[in-house]
Amino acid sequence: MKLVETDLVFYFEYENKKSKDFGYVFNVGLPKGESEYFLATEEIIKNKPDYLKHLKNVKWAIYDKNFERKTDYHCWIHTAGLIKGQSIYYKVEENGKEALFTLNGQKTEFFEKIRDRGALTGESNYFWGKKNGKFAIYDVNTGEKLTEDFKSSVLAGVILGKGTFFVGSYGEEIFYIFDLKTGERLTKAFDEHKLIEILKHGDLERAVDEIGR
Repeated sequence: MKLVETDLVFYFEYENKKSKDFGYVFNVGLPKGESEYFLATEEIIKNKPDYLKHLKNVKWAIYDKNFERKTDYHCWIHTAGLIKGQSIYYKVEENGKEALFTLNGQKTEFFEKIRDRGALTGESNYFWGKKNGKFAIYDVNTGEKLTEDFKSSVLAGVILGKGTFFVGSYGEEIFYIFDLKTGERLTKAFDEHKLIEILKHGDLERAVDEIGR
């Protein structure tokens, strides 16, 4: 399977055959052998001046190895997740809001932002979602909000499929480690410098022992 780009369109060559033409195809997923899916638009844009600026003005969909469209058209679809072969989920962006979908349809509500690691990348069943300017951890299967609101989100611990601990912050670059299972706060406050040190080794249980209550 070879992705071919011409002056006007993109298409795939396979078994001495040619797929239908696409207006633009990202070189992720099927073209790289990462999955059976790829992200494309059928709208021709390469005939426009500075055509890359028009990528945000067309509708996108996910297609399979048979070049059949598998999703609705959306303003934008992120390539993390399904397209890269990481999980069954893909992230859709519509009108500045983000939601997780599967090929069966919408899986979560729309958020102001969904962080890329966690459920989307197949590392856990959890994700950080932002609503009303605040982040919380949600369960992708139930949609349940599992934590209180935090000022920022940290990609570590349970989000990445490691244990049940996570890092939360109420603001002012002050952080704590919590247990998602119990909701208990496990440490005293620590600063951004300590957070960077923790993220380098990625072991929140070790960090709890180091920081103390």
